[in-house]
Amino acid sequence: MQVSLFSAKQMQELIDVAKKSERLRAHLSLHASHQDKVQMLLIALIKGTYIPPHFHKNIWQWEYFQVINGEVELYVFDENGKVKNIFQLGGQHGALFAKIEPNTIHTLVCRSLHAVVLEVKEGPFLELDAKVVPFWSCFESYKEISREKIIYKLENLSVGQVYKV
Repeated sequence: MQVSLFSAKQMQELIDVAKKSERLRAHLSLHASHQDKVQMLLIALIKGTYIPPHFHKNIWQWEYFQVINGEVELYVFDENGKVKNIFQLGGQHGALFAKIEPNTIHTLVCRSLHAVVLEVKEGPFLELDAKVVPFWSCFESYKEISREKIIYKLENLSVGQVYKV
């Protein structure tokens, strides 16, 4: 097929998968292989999901995010965990899309009950080289601190504050 379509029904199915996921998110790859030069995926986020602040170290690892449904905030941090910017994406007042340059420490926070985001990035995707989590960020293990506490801290950060858990 020369045209790929994504319907409202498929979007709801992806959201339903995310709701049942331990991570509270689900991915749908729109590319054929991790080796493709362009990687495109839809990500369903459920409020409360935690994406560790991270960055991409290689010069080709930019990311483009467009909110298809719902509202998210894009947090940008400095190298010590201080919030440099918080950008609203989606909804009536948010930006239509964001392009994130390599070496930009960032995360997304889902502000609506759920959101669906289109992510586009240059391939190939190499899992071992996909992202770097800074020393001050929490991984997704929740052994020392719960996801709820991490999300509460993130959701209540303001520009100029340092993210510490």
